Amino acid sequence: MNPFSPPDSLLIDGIPVTLPVLNGDKESLSPKATFQKPCWVPDGEAHSCLNCGLKFSQLRRKHHCRNCGKIFCSKCCSGKMCLPHFDINEPEKVCLNCLLIVELMTKSKSEDMSLKYEAVTGLCNLTKTTSGLCKVIESGGIHIMLSMTVNGDLNLKCAIASALHSITQSMMLNSFLVEAGCLKALKNLLETSHDCNELLNDSLSALNLLCMDPNIRIKVLKEGFVPSLFTVVRCTGTSAVFAARILQFLVCNFDHHDFILQNHKHIISDLFDGFQNEDYQMQTCLSKMLMHFSAGSDTFRQLILQEDISRGFPLLYLLKGSSPNVLINAVCIIANFSLQMNQEFSHKYITALCELLTFLTDDSSDVLAHVGRGLANFAECSSNSLHLVHNLQTIALKLLKSTSEAPRIHGCRLINYLFSSEPTFTLDILSQSGMDEFIETIFDLPGITDVLNNLLLRKVSRLSISQKL
Repeated sequence: MNPFSPPDSLLIDGIPVTLPVLNGDKESLSPKATFQKPCWVPDGEAHSCLNCGLKFSQLRRKHHCRNCGKIFCSKCCSGKMCLPHFDINEPEKVCLNCLLIVELMTKSKSEDMSLKYEAVTGLCNLTKTTSGLCKVIESGGIHIMLSMTVNGDLNLKCAIASALHSITQSMMLNSFLVEAGCLKALKNLLETSHDCNELLNDSLSALNLLCMDPNIRIKVLKEGFVPSLFTVVRCTGTSAVFAARILQFLVCNFDHHDFILQNHKHIISDLFDGFQNEDYQMQTCLSKMLMHFSAGSDTFRQLILQEDISRGFPLLYLLKGSSPNVLINAVCIIANFSLQMNQEFSHKYITALCELLTFLTDDSSDVLAHVGRGLANFAECSSNSLHLVHNLQTIALKLLKSTSEAPRIHGCRLINYLFSSEPTFTLDILSQSGMDEFIETIFDLPGITDVLNNLLLRKVSRLSISQKL
């Protein structure tokens, strides 16, 4: 009996798979990695050959396969091969079921790149069936493929990337693949893939499939993929957009923002650099990432604002003629950082939002809501009042008369702030257009009459006596 205790197992399509146990450093991707020998199935648990089904007897003896540890008859376990993946370099008994996988594992240990290539393509073909996938995992074939990304040539890396693209489509293997070192392998592949579209696209596809699992995304960040992905984003074509979408997975989670801020200090600058690519899909991804950052911490809002000002206001450029998705993202970003605006430049953003407002129809209720939110946020600072009062007629027409609630509410917020700083001008312009809508919206708010009555009663009393003698 093999003295090692059983390692962890994995269930694939209802079949329990015993996971291989690496000797030495489990975090490394060494091509020289070997595994602990498998636990042998106890003699008492086997009554017939697992391959041919014939029952064991005094004449038909039991034989353990040294690769899988299962029990077969002598005919079905007659092969003898070295098992380099178990650090066994003398021929040992191998069952018919394991002959191919052992041959492939032996080739994977060769110094000959052509044999390594045969090993990877053979292992990949085996993974296309459930039984083959189980065999590859149990023998350490996945680990060995991943380790070959370290020193493999281009053909070998292409084969490995193709295999990973195929294997990652089975979402149940995600955690196992990450534990086996898949992220390190994909990073190796991405960093050497820029001259080969096939390698690049397969690597990105595999990474994208892994990032579908929210629990893996922080591990992708910690593995240091952000610079590698930005290198691809700076290129052109579908691969650049694909890389941007993966980045979007990683940054559109507020829980990750602290880690990103500490470890990728230039990410906002990198995102703005990406706007040089005028592909609308790319701009949609980049603007969506900036939008999420702008809704996070004050630090990120300041970084975005500073970057936009220093680059000559590219966000304002996006308000003109962009696709609907880019437009709404850009407006949302401006509305988010409007509360922290440098007063020297606030008038530029107010003017741009008001100009956009003149072209919007009530069908664009989402954009109207974000424009209204941004302008109302600007109105909180009294130094912006004159810029807003100047555009109040347009604001009243577009926001207060909107059939959607959010634009009307933000319009009322804005006017309420203006009443405190520029009451005369505000009342004069509002009386010409929008006063009915303003009053109707305000008094439609739940509990507003109680609030107003309580405020009024601070000035007067419900009970009193006459002061006249």
